[in-house]
Amino acid sequence: MSGLAGIYHLDGTRPDPVLLQRMIRRLAHRGPDASDYWIEGSVGLGQVMLHTTPESLHERQPWQDETGTLCLTLDGRIDNREDLATSLNAAGFRLRTNTDAELMLRAYQCWGEHSPEHIIGDFALVLWDGQRQQLFCARDILGLKPFYYCLQGTSFCWASEIPPLFEHDATPRRPNEAMVAEFLIGTVVTNTETLYEGISRLEPAHILVVRPGKNETRRYWTIDPDRRIVYSNDDDYAQHFNELFNKAVQCRLRSHRPIGLELSGGLDSSSVVSVLQAFSRANPQDRDRFHTFSLIFPGLPCDERVFIDDVTAQGSFPSHAIRPQAPTLTGFLGDVLRYQDLPDHPNGAMSNSLRTLAQQQGCRVLLTGSGGDEWLTGSFFHYADLLRTLKLGTLLRRLYADRPLYCDRSSRDLFSLPLMQFGLLPLIPQSCRNLGKWLLGRTDIPSYISPEFWHRTHMQERIRQASFAPPCSSYAQQDLFRSTVHGLSLHGAELDERASSSFALEKRHPFNDRRMIEFALALPEEQRWRDNPKFILRKALGMRLPASVRARVLKADFSCIFAQALLAESSASIFQSLSVASMGWVDGDQIWTDYQTMAHRYDRGDEAYRYHVAPLWMIFGVELWFRTLFPEHRVRRDLPPRQEVVPSYSA
Repeated sequence: MSGLAGIYHLDGTRPDPVLLQRMIRRLAHRGPDASDYWIEGSVGLGQVMLHTTPESLHERQPWQDETGTLCLTLDGRIDNREDLATSLNAAGFRLRTNTDAELMLRAYQCWGEHSPEHIIGDFALVLWDGQRQQLFCARDILGLKPFYYCLQGTSFCWASEIPPLFEHDATPRRPNEAMVAEFLIGTVVTNTETLYEGISRLEPAHILVVRPGKNETRRYWTIDPDRRIVYSNDDDYAQHFNELFNKAVQCRLRSHRPIGLELSGGLDSSSVVSVLQAFSRANPQDRDRFHTFSLIFPGLPCDERVFIDDVTAQGSFPSHAIRPQAPTLTGFLGDVLRYQDLPDHPNGAMSNSLRTLAQQQGCRVLLTGSGGDEWLTGSFFHYADLLRTLKLGTLLRRLYADRPLYCDRSSRDLFSLPLMQFGLLPLIPQSCRNLGKWLLGRTDIPSYISPEFWHRTHMQERIRQASFAPPCSSYAQQDLFRSTVHGLSLHGAELDERASSSFALEKRHPFNDRRMIEFALALPEEQRWRDNPKFILRKALGMRLPASVRARVLKADFSCIFAQALLAESSASIFQSLSVASMGWVDGDQIWTDYQTMAHRYDRGDEAYRYHVAPLWMIFGVELWFRTLFPEHRVRRDLPPRQEVVPSYSA
């Protein structure tokens, strides 16, 4: 893992080395082991290094080829190293080292702009091609490694985080109202923009080519919507899954230090730990190599200690159960100031206790269960597939089996709402749905959002055009693919990566292996769902999982953690005088009413408080970001909270 930063002057001007060094220093926490930069002509590449693999101990970046015409900086890890090296050797390329950086550079020499298509792993890269006089950038298929950039005039700057970009005088510091609107409504659909005008993100699964007169992005990966995996029995599906999953876990074990395993007690993280427990029984010398780390919440509904204990009892790995400290307003404000961005979520902030302990145990790598929910749970939109094919008996059985997932212990809406939302509506053309909303007087605008702000930021159009998805014959498959381009998922992954990197830790996610994703999206829906979600995972892992975990259906709900953070006295005072309301973006009175409703319901033990938590947290996060970094618009204490002002931003 590392951090990247750099400058490219399209007018041929030589980059200022002092500026480049300042940008690199802003990323020092991401790479405490080494730091260097390279300037040639109009381009300067910088990198800070964190050693997380044995090979990285011998890696020096920026990395040049023999001719000096190619220079690469890489933040990431290649997981199909053997297959890639075999292909490169067959093509006549001879590797000087066994580093990931050289593998990536040789891949570009071999396949050019198509090289990311051949890479499995988590990466963001920048490569200067002197022969073509172009900058080539790429990001992994899920955006697990960050990449931000700013093109102003003839200056193109990039970095792994936003703050280094502000070292350049040309980078604007103005709020991007459209992205502010997306976060305020909790529907983040745009993966190319940030909260700042002029600062962009390279979208996952995309390349970016920059040269004078050209700034072009292109998607390099998607699923094959026509691919289907068909076997005659469940055992064959499970065997195929096991082969891929074992490979996905094993290829992520490259580390010269102990490896941490995030164990929540859920099905996915338990599967990763259980596979490694079975591996260690056959390789006893590796037992001390792995440590499990778990957050526990005694007395709260999100506590999963009983499942965690059942998993750790199966093996001899050192296990660590941590009672985290409650997040504070000071911590959230620290995030905003440090990253010039939204603060971490409360459950993410509480994970700092886990990260601290993992760091103290000498770990630099943490394996997680992330991705299992997205690819293996299945989609409620399978109702539409069943309805369209008139498989009504199967539809009714699934509705009944799914009731714990969407039904709040009330029989009134047992079938009607899910069937309407996920079964009937997808079959109705969008134009007819829009007409129905108009006739019923309904609107998509949340009650607390200013209608003028909604229309000014073209939110309806942004939402309509948001999701790229290949044409799929299945509504469920199309919905699952959207998880690879979901804005909130990308935002959450970036927050998690950002926090982990500040503790010199690299997260690795076996379920997010590209081979696993492509396999999962080609499965029949019945392999994802059969009486319970994640049928194939339960079948494949079998007795390697504790019975208690194997039987789990519901996940832990962390709404209470969010509610407690929002209900702190310091948070309540913020909701009483919102700067985002003074800007005319939201209705402060409505938000305060929603806040009080959430507080009353939480105090009474009414689970309906959860419906208010997500939007209130988004409002809270945007408010902290805006009032901290744009203090000229902070609400004056001697003015009513709802005083309206005309938006005006300093450059």
